[in-house]
Amino acid sequence: MADMELADGYLALIDALSAIRQLSELDLGSSSETLLLEAALNALVSHQDLENCSLFMLRNDRLVCAAGSGMDQYLQYSRTVVQMHPPDSMSFAIGEGIVGRAFEAGEIQASEDCFRDPCFKPFQSAGGGMEIGSLICVPVKSGESVLGVLNVSHPLPHFFRSWHQHFLILFANCLGRFLHVHRRLKSLEQTIDERTSELQHALSESEDLRRQYQRLSTLDELTGLHNRRYFFTEGEVMLARALREKSITSLLMIDVDHFKRINDKWGHATGDRVLKLIAGVLRKQLRIGDMIARLGGEEFVLMLPNTGPVPADMIAGRIQDEVSRIDLGGTMHGLKLTASIGMTFLPGDSQGSLTGLLNKIYREADMAMYTCKDQGRNCRLFFTQDMQGNGLDRTDS
Repeated sequence: MADMELADGYLALIDALSAIRQLSELDLGSSSETLLLEAALNALVSHQDLENCSLFMLRNDRLVCAAGSGMDQYLQYSRTVVQMHPPDSMSFAIGEGIVGRAFEAGEIQASEDCFRDPCFKPFQSAGGGMEIGSLICVPVKSGESVLGVLNVSHPLPHFFRSWHQHFLILFANCLGRFLHVHRRLKSLEQTIDERTSELQHALSESEDLRRQYQRLSTLDELTGLHNRRYFFTEGEVMLARALREKSITSLLMIDVDHFKRINDKWGHATGDRVLKLIAGVLRKQLRIGDMIARLGGEEFVLMLPNTGPVPADMIAGRIQDEVSRIDLGGTMHGLKLTASIGMTFLPGDSQGSLTGLLNKIYREADMAMYTCKDQGRNCRLFFTQDMQGNGLDRTDS
C-alpha cells in the first residue's frame, strides 16, 4: 500500500511538473488574454484530475468568470444571455464567498465540504446550481497585486489533499507572472501602435506641408500661374524630353504694352486686376503639355513643346487678339490693351547643356520682344541674329 501511495505521489508530481511546463510554453505575444486563460486551464486539466476549474478576473470591481473547464453550461449561459439576468448571479464582489475572500486576502482559501460551509456561495447557471463538494480558491498574483482567482472544485467533499494546494499555489503564481508579462506586452504593443500611428500622421502632415510649400514656392501669388523659379526648373525637363524625341520647341515672351501707365494712372490694385485678366487669357490658349509662367511685373513666358514657328505664330496672334478684346470696365472702358510678343524656337537636334539651351532661347525671345517695343509695340517677331543686344537695357514698357 505504501508503495502504491508513493507511486501515485510520484505520478502526481510528474503530472504537476508537466502542467507547469505546458503553461510555460504558452505564446504570450500572439494570444488574447481570454485565449491565454483558457490555454492555462487546459494545461491544468490535461495533467491533473481537476475537471472543474475556472478563472475569475477583476472587472469593474467585481470578480467575473473569464475562463472555465467543465463549466460549459455556465459559460455558455454567461456569455450569451448575461444581459437578461442580474450580474451578481454570475460574478462575486470582493470579499464575497470563498472566491471573493481569496481575492481580498491574497491567500489561498479552501472548503473541504461546501455543502456545510456557510461561506460558500454558489453561482447560478441556466439550469440551476452546479454541484460542488470541495473547493480550492487560489489568488492569481503579480507581485503583491492580485489579478484574479483560480478556482478548482470537485463534486465530492474532502476530495483534495495537501499537495493539491501546494501545486495550485505554484501554478497560480506562474500564471500570475505570465499574465503580468502578457499584459505588459499588449500594453507595449498598443503604445507602439499608437506611437506608430502618431508618427505616420506626423509624417503625412509633414509631407502635405512639404508638397504645399513646394507648390506655393513655384506659383505666382497674384495670378496663380507658375513663377520664374518653376519656369527655369521645369523648362529644362521639357527641353530634355524634346531633345530625346528630336522634336522642336518654341518659346514666347509676352509683355503688356504701357503697363506702367496703368499703374501710374489707376493704381497698383487696378494693375493687379489687369494682370489677372491677362493670365486668364493665357490660360485659355494653353494646350496639354504647354507651360506658362509669370516672370515678374507684366512679363509672361509660354513654352510650347513639339511646336514649330508657324503654329507658335498662330498662338501668339490669338493671344494678342484676345488681349485686345479684354473689357476693363468702369473708367477704363474703351482702353485697349496690347501686347508685344518675342518668339524663338529650338530645333530637336540642338546640342549643349539643358541650362545653356534654356538660357539661350530665353535670351532670344527676350531680345525679340524688346525689338517689338522698339518698333512701336503691339506686334510679334521671331528672333534674328541682328537683334543681338536688344532687351539688355529695360525702359518703360
